Amino acid sequence: MPLKRLAILVIAALLIVMVLGLGYATNREVEMIVRQQSNEQQMLLTRQSAAGIEAFLDEKTVLIEVLATEVVDVPPENMTPYFMTVYNKSIGFSSIGFVSSNGVIVTGYPPEDAAIGLDLYATKRNAQFDRARANKETYTTRPVPLVQGGVGSNIGVPIYSGGEFKGVVFAVIEISTLSARFLADTVPKGHGHTYMITSSGRCLYDGTHRGIISEKYIGLFCENNSSYADVLRDQMPGDEGVGYYFDENTGKRMVVTYTPVVWRGRIWSVATTVPESEAEVLVRSVYRKQILFVTIVIAIILAGSGGIVLILSRWNRDLEKEVVRKTNDLGMSNMELASANTRLKELDRLKSEFVSMVSHELKTPLTSMKISMDVLKSLSGSEKDADTENEMFQIIDRSVERQNRLVGDLLDISRIETGNLKLNLEPVDLYEIILESTESMKKIADEQGIPIHIDLDCESIQITGDHDRLVQVFVNLIENALKFTEKGKIHIQARTVDGHPEIRVSDTGIGIPPGELDLIFDKFHQVDSGLTREVGGTGLGLAICKGIIEGHGGRIRAESKVGEGSTFVIVL
Repeated sequence: MPLKRLAILVIAALLIVMVLGLGYATNREVEMIVRQQSNEQQMLLTRQSAAGIEAFLDEKTVLIEVLATEVVDVPPENMTPYFMTVYNKSIGFSSIGFVSSNGVIVTGYPPEDAAIGLDLYATKRNAQFDRARANKETYTTRPVPLVQGGVGSNIGVPIYSGGEFKGVVFAVIEISTLSARFLADTVPKGHGHTYMITSSGRCLYDGTHRGIISEKYIGLFCENNSSYADVLRDQMPGDEGVGYYFDENTGKRMVVTYTPVVWRGRIWSVATTVPESEAEVLVRSVYRKQILFVTIVIAIILAGSGGIVLILSRWNRDLEKEVVRKTNDLGMSNMELASANTRLKELDRLKSEFVSMVSHELKTPLTSMKISMDVLKSLSGSEKDADTENEMFQIIDRSVERQNRLVGDLLDISRIETGNLKLNLEPVDLYEIILESTESMKKIADEQGIPIHIDLDCESIQITGDHDRLVQVFVNLIENALKFTEKGKIHIQARTVDGHPEIRVSDTGIGIPPGELDLIFDKFHQVDSGLTREVGGTGLGLAICKGIIEGHGGRIRAESKVGEGSTFVIVL
């Protein structure tokens, strides 16, 4: 009996230690979950504020664009009633005015805020005005101090009548209106504050430090090597995330959630900052409940029957181990079976797609060549027509070229999949590659009436790469854009982002459904649409592009909205 009692005491002590250990581990998990949920809730508030600001700015931009269409044929001296109506029936505008074609503000409302008579060229403020004249597109400006106080950003809409440039309708949006409407009440007073900065780190709004508005945080409000400066630098590129810093004024560790506001090419960042102790209050409340629960469990263990606990515990442990083992074995078997089944289905699908594609792509040019040869044979010596012969030979030549491209694509995709794609890496100019690719497609683009715009932020970018393969990639992307764009334009933008070249090839075509974005780089995959069936293709082009770019150590992705166009982004 003494031995049995000792065994019961030992088992009870072990169970108590296990409960305490599990309680401690659970407390750590609960603390992590509570902090995570607190951060997610804070991020949700931040996103709501950012979404409200974006919607407000887009609404005002569209309003000014509509206003510009209404006054396109109205003389400048008669525009003021239109401006007055929009100004009085809408909030957020500091002033609305019109800049004539020679760059002078000739009218506006309210007159005292519209800077009537200001010559943009004389004051060297004509950069955006000239860009609007050249591109015929709405522009926005970075926030600047306003004459009447505060900070504001300009919207400019160019006006053309009968192809003649008349001027620009502009409006100034007060940032203070955005702040009061979307940021002021995001965080309850005394529990944190909200602020908004530009991509250069200038303050547009700060719920606590009003004197820093339009100034840079780093260097004025915080030191360059401070933890707060690190958070600000993470915000400025327009990323979304969570950061921590130490507030030297209050001595508290702060949690910052930040998300971007994107408006017509302008990127700002909205952030909400609260003391980390806000989450600790919830954690301590949960701790108290868990301690009470652990105490009750220990009391039950001490009061329970040692013998029953010993028998049941041993039986339960053995049973649980057996169940876990059997479950794991069954799960692994199911996973292996499902994986094998998936591979077989994928191989069967690829085989079917390959046979169907090759049959169609070979049959079409062969049929064209056969018909052309029959036509040539049917013409007698005296009936031969030089134009007809030339046309038949052109059809045969195009068909041979189509078959040659199919064979080339199949060889390329085979080399990529087997790892045998050889790249001739050497120093090359990325801009020369883009310009060469664009020039090779210019004739086709001109025939379709689709302009190709190139936006390069400097004269050259030197990289190490295979010149011919990179040209192949950009020609393929431009060709795809021309295939699926019936009207509009193609825009190629190259810039350096975080030290890496980034190239964006955009079109205004039919777009790609969201469910297809992750599949379009698979070989033989084609988006199912009427236009796709009309233009044809092997479905290998994007898979080859991906293999070439990844062979350079880069990556490629697609962004798209159905009916608005697609953008392919390459980062080298």
